[in-house]
Amino acid sequence: MKRNLSLLLVLAMLLLALTGCTSTEVRSYSEDAAAENEDVFANALTAYPSDKQVGTINGTPVYWNEYAYNLAYYGSQMANYSEDGTVDWSAVYDEDSGETYGQLLQESAIQGLKQYHIIEAKAAEYGVEFGDEGEAFVQDMVDQTREGMLGEEATEEDLAEALRTNYYVDMDVMRYQGKIQYLYDGLFAEIFGENGEKVTDEEVAEFIQESGYLHAKHILWQVTDEEGNELSEAEKQSQLQKAQAAAAELQAITDQKAREARFDEIMKAESQDPGLEYYPDGYVFGTGEMYEEFETGAAALEEYQVSDVVTTAAGYHVILRLPLDGDTVIDQDTDGKDITVRYAAASQNFNALADGWVEEAEVVWENGFDNLDLDKVFQAKSGGFFQKLLGK
Repeated sequence: MKRNLSLLLVLAMLLLALTGCTSTEVRSYSEDAAAENEDVFANALTAYPSDKQVGTINGTPVYWNEYAYNLAYYGSQMANYSEDGTVDWSAVYDEDSGETYGQLLQESAIQGLKQYHIIEAKAAEYGVEFGDEGEAFVQDMVDQTREGMLGEEATEEDLAEALRTNYYVDMDVMRYQGKIQYLYDGLFAEIFGENGEKVTDEEVAEFIQESGYLHAKHILWQVTDEEGNELSEAEKQSQLQKAQAAAAELQAITDQKAREARFDEIMKAESQDPGLEYYPDGYVFGTGEMYEEFETGAAALEEYQVSDVVTTAAGYHVILRLPLDGDTVIDQDTDGKDITVRYAAASQNFNALADGWVEEAEVVWENGFDNLDLDKVFQAKSGGFFQKLLGK
């Protein structure tokens, strides 16, 4: 889990790609796709002037460059699932509703737009300002992206070209989405606190109950060697006996603090868990994140209780159930800052709140932009059909 668990799926995809967390570019076609189709979605960027206002979302203006980016991104993703990299926009996608692929694309693009325009509108409503600090945040994002993608010697003009070529994004859209990330963080802090400190203990307890989170340490005796080869039956039996002996010893200790202290001693001396170095204080996990047998074994324990030997594909486990509250650390973000249960609860609550905002968002389109001729949009070239129509 990472901090700032944003509902901004489009923004998240873009920023992850730009900051080097993924090397996947927007344009990822199958090798069999026809070469002449590879640039078709980029044509959307020139179908209208980039600063052409196409509508509003809760009163915030929407411009063609950002709408075109969403159309190109989602359109390219849909094309990835076809054999030749093309999509018949008039073909029916849903037989029950009669919805076409073109309608699906526009709905997806509009949803993407709503997800970040609603943050701008709500930030204004809650008094979250952008200002000089926000400008500096966006510039830092631009600089890091430029250096990360192209190197220190690259210019912003180089970045602008790379963005348009590989991601269908112009600099204005990138800066706008950086602004939204800044406002998102500020809005989150305003409502729930920067680290979720405004979330009550009752809300945290409800989150723990609903999420099924558990907190546990374990000692693992593996049933494979360092190369992943299965141990012999005799070696497995030896590992099992070690686990059984440890469980018996720990269960015999009645004092909770003494039991945990001895558990830690055995864990450090004998555990073969490869994650021990990174999670010395145990794991916080939800349903489906661990082996089913491990989760069942941990859930059956009371706090500070030690399990019998639990067998999974990884080997033999002895588990110590630990308490879980708002201050328990789940993970760390990319900067090494702790993510607590309270922060996770705040993130879930904020995403639910934002989902409601998006659902209720009012979209007002300029004439025709809610029902585009996608064939013409994706056929447009520099100075293409709509540019000429507008005399641009």
